[in-house]
Amino acid sequence: MSRITGLIAALAILASSLIGVVHADDDAPDRLDIARQKGSLEFIVYRDYPPYSYEKNGAFAGVDVDMGKALAAAVGVNATFRTFIPGDDLDDDLRNNLWRGTIVGGSVGDVMLHVGADPQYVARQSQVSIFGVYYREAVALSFDTKKFKSYSTIGDLKGKRVGVEIGSISDQYLTNFESGVLNTSVTRYTTLDACVQAYTEGKLDAVVAPKGELQGLMFAHGAKANLATPQPIQFQGIFRSAWELGIAVKKDSPKLGAALADAMSKLIESGELKAIYARYGIDYVTPGLR
Repeated sequence: MSRITGLIAALAILASSLIGVVHADDDAPDRLDIARQKGSLEFIVYRDYPPYSYEKNGAFAGVDVDMGKALAAAVGVNATFRTFIPGDDLDDDLRNNLWRGTIVGGSVGDVMLHVGADPQYVARQSQVSIFGVYYREAVALSFDTKKFKSYSTIGDLKGKRVGVEIGSISDQYLTNFESGVLNTSVTRYTTLDACVQAYTEGKLDAVVAPKGELQGLMFAHGAKANLATPQPIQFQGIFRSAWELGIAVKKDSPKLGAALADAMSKLIESGELKAIYARYGIDYVTPGLR
């Protein structure tokens, strides 16, 4: 299931990004107070989603995990993590993990990371606040320079072996491009990790995927010098090729939202967030910048 969702404004609105954080009943316990009492915040992250959140040597690792630890430390608590497999859409993920729980007795966590922050989507949320926009993701292309020397348009992929994650926005766009002219060029993999592994082994000529994810996986698989650095590409029509990511908490915890927004702003300003991304081979992209 693709994790792609959303688009919001630029870094300039980070300071005011708490628009979605509403004030709760003064008598209701804020999750920040609860976290400080128990000494930890529980972060919700995607399962098996390298380079963002995955298990390595029996522990959680990845950009989102390191980010969660840094945010928790900034508000004076430890970070714990719960992983989940994405549902049909972001509404399902937020409902099941942050404000209601699953139908069969599921509990909820405190904070969800890697949340698509489309402004219209943010505005219609009644149960959660989405704020603290911290990164701009965009669909990108990497190609083997030994197989073709340059790239200018999507049509240049015709006749090439192009890898995508099955069901992703990249898969959908390339499949529908000009009435299916690229159908015979597209090779689908159940995970982007498997796709990138095939690419680094020379079994593919190119890969189309979200840039951060693609960069991180190429780094992890030891991509060779002939594999071009992923560059954003522009989709046409209804297909979104860029979006922003933010943080989500339940709306009954404005103190937690405010503390995390402030912490994220400081992570960005200090360069610590950029360093976290670099640790996994990803170029940090400021929200709102292409």
